[in-house]
Amino acid sequence: MKYAFDIGGTKIEFGVFDDHGTILHRHKVATPLEDRDSFINAILDLVLKADQTFAGDGIAALPPVGISFAGGLDPESGAVISANVPPIKGWPIGAGLSAVLHRPVRVENDADCFALAEARQGAGENHRTVFAIILGTGVGGGIVVDGHFIGGRSGIRGEWGHGNDISGTLMRYGIKARQCGCGGASCLDPWGAARGLERLHTALHDRDLSSQDITRAWRAGNSDALKTIDVFVDLVAGQLRLMVNVLDPDIIPVGGGLAAEQGLIARLDAAVRASVLGRYDHALVVPGHFFADGGLRGAALLHDL
Repeated sequence: MKYAFDIGGTKIEFGVFDDHGTILHRHKVATPLEDRDSFINAILDLVLKADQTFAGDGIAALPPVGISFAGGLDPESGAVISANVPPIKGWPIGAGLSAVLHRPVRVENDADCFALAEARQGAGENHRTVFAIILGTGVGGGIVVDGHFIGGRSGIRGEWGHGNDISGTLMRYGIKARQCGCGGASCLDPWGAARGLERLHTALHDRDLSSQDITRAWRAGNSDALKTIDVFVDLVAGQLRLMVNVLDPDIIPVGGGLAAEQGLIARLDAAVRASVLGRYDHALVVPGHFFADGGLRGAALLHDL
């Protein structure tokens, strides 16, 4: 038995998994953002209620907890170095919650947890090198090799949406680069996910549409939406091409809201495979099996590492 959390700036999702990866219980609550005590109490309440139903007697029988969250950890202190949940910034969340919950707690970035779920049980199962990407509110990623994370020197890894320069590609389409939340002036992150798709459409056509409306119009053959998708694929595939040439992954499962758009993912796959140095006769960029809840499922697997 394992407990898992997926913590974001809006909601906390809690799940109870059996040893075969089947989810037995799931519950969501709003993320407390006012202070750390409220945050801790929300976690504690969910765990204690689950213990009443699923845990055995004694400390040794208490299920361990895995946590997926949108942010990074200092690998030496375990302190949260970036997150969209203000009360936990600078706090060693794993050690802090372990002391409160009286059981082991492991914490990792949500994209890494998604990558672990896909590598161990999803689209990347039986593949050696899995580079999983997130196309949701922003652009993220995680790298798993032989079922384990790689890297860890700084606590930040797989962030292929930052540090790049897409200003030249944007300029070709008459679009001005946008300041990124990381401080960069020309990163992919503001343009490469669902919100980025919306920004592209506005920049190209001076019309605000949701990402769902854009992809719906694209499937219907709308000319404006066709143009937006063409630019989006050019931007994202260009950066993925670099990652493929560096990592030589076996598969790239996609998570986040845009992963549900199978036609769009197929377009990205074709564009990437047509432009990389290596030969890929099979689909490389594919929708993740757990694109909707991979962070939660990956958190449940953390204690297997």
